[in-house]
Amino acid sequence: MGWAHASTDRPVAGRYRLVEITHRETNRVSWYADDLRTGRPCLATRIELPADAAEDVRRAPSRIVRATGNVARLCPDRIADVVDAVGEGGCLWTVTAWIDGTPLDEVLLQRGTFTPARAARVALDLLDVLDAAHAEAVTHGELSPGQLHLRETGPVIVSGYGVAGTTSAPRLTAPSYAAPEQARNERVGPAADLWALGAILYTMLEGRPPFRDRGRVAATLRGVERLPLRPPLRCGPLTQLVTGLLRKEPRERPGRQVVREVLTRVLSEAPGAGLEPGEAYAPAGRGWKRKSVLVGTPLAVLTMTAAVVTAATGLPGGDDRAGGGSPASASAS
Repeated sequence: MGWAHASTDRPVAGRYRLVEITHRETNRVSWYADDLRTGRPCLATRIELPADAAEDVRRAPSRIVRATGNVARLCPDRIADVVDAVGEGGCLWTVTAWIDGTPLDEVLLQRGTFTPARAARVALDLLDVLDAAHAEAVTHGELSPGQLHLRETGPVIVSGYGVAGTTSAPRLTAPSYAAPEQARNERVGPAADLWALGAILYTMLEGRPPFRDRGRVAATLRGVERLPLRPPLRCGPLTQLVTGLLRKEPRERPGRQVVREVLTRVLSEAPGAGLEPGEAYAPAGRGWKRKSVLVGTPLAVLTMTAAVVTAATGLPGGDDRAGGGSPASASAS
C-alpha cells in the first residue's frame, strides 16, 4: 500500500471539495475540506486499502457510521462525529465534522516530548473513551497519536472508530502502533486498545514510537510481534505502567482500573497538578482556527493559513519538553 494521488479538482463523492492536507500517517491522509452541500468545513480522511478489498469497500461505510455513532452516544463530545463514509477509487473515505484541534503526533513534532504529568492527562482522556466503549464491547483497534486531537480547551477528541475489521488486513493505518495480536492477525479485543494506549504514552514520553515504522506494513507488524521493546529511558514514574501495557501477551497487561489509578496518582503528585486541561496540553500548531477558513477562494485560504502560522507561535502554555527531549519521530513525518 502507498500514497495515491487525489485530485482536489474533483470533489469526493461529488460533495466534498479537498482544500488542504492537514495530516499524514501511514496509509491515511486527512484534508480540510468544504462540504458543497451544506457549506460547512469538514475533515475528509482517505484510508488506503489492500488491492483485494473491493467488497470490503462496499460494506465498510455503513459499518463505520454505525460504530462511531454508537460510541459517540456512550461518550458524547469526545468522539469525532462521522457525518459520511464512502468508498471511492479503491480507497475508504471518512468525513467528520471539523475538529478544532491538533493531532497529538503533530504536537509532539512541534513541541517535543511531554512531562509525565501532561502525558498522564492525555492518557486519562483517552481512557475515559475506552472505558465507555469497552463497557459495551466496542474496540477501537486503530488507535495512534494521529487519532487523538488536542484542543485549547476541553478533553481530547478521538477519531477513527469503526475502521478496524472493515477488511481482512490486521491493521490499516499506523502499523507501528498495532498490538502483537493484531500483527498475528488474531481476534482483537480491549487489550489491543490498552497496548495502543501504552504505545502512545511511550511516544509522548520518549519522543518515538516503541516500534519503528519500517516502510512496509508487513515488515512493521513483524517487528511489533517479534522484537523486544526498546527500553524506556524518560518515562519516569510511568515506566512500570508503560512496560506493563506493552507486554506481548494480552492477558499480562494491566486492566483499565489499574491504569487509571497509576495515571491519576502521577498527575496528582506532579507540580502544577491543578492546571486546567487546556493549560496542561498547551499544543501549539497550525490548524487551530481552520474552521474559520474562507474556502470560497484560493486567496482567502492562503491568507488565513499564513495568519494561523504567524499566530501559532504566540499561543500560551510554555514548553512541553521533558528533559529537553528531541521531537518525536512519529509515523506522521
